[in-house]
Amino acid sequence: MEEIVRNCLGIRVGAAFRSIDRYFNRLYLPLGINHAHGQVLACLMQEGELRMGAIAERTGLAASSVSRRVKELCRRKLVRLRKDPEDMRTQVLTLAKRGAALREPLLAIIERANARIRRDVPEEDLIGLERACDLMARLR
Repeated sequence: MEEIVRNCLGIRVGAAFRSIDRYFNRLYLPLGINHAHGQVLACLMQEGELRMGAIAERTGLAASSVSRRVKELCRRKLVRLRKDPEDMRTQVLTLAKRGAALREPLLAIIERANARIRRDVPEEDLIGLERACDLMARLR
């Protein structure tokens, strides 16, 4: 009998992603955010301000998902949208004061999660995984 599920990288990568997503959702729960919110906030913490399309590109989230998350984060006063001075047809996203206050706790969660993963996965496997993730992210 063929091992269709075991041989399908899409299924296996998807299952791994959902496991990581649930793990980060649990870690972010005390901050009142989920994994997708954390990804948007982390991008803004790194870059300062971004268009929603740039966040979608960096995170791999669908543009509609980024838009939904941004609306939720704006409603909770964690981020702000403003007109892009270079292109008044678009908006840029920045951290609001309450969002900026999450920087240290969010970074601590990411550090803790990375330490857990590094503890459980050998370094050479992580290097290969990082390379594979970069290549798979280009699939369209």
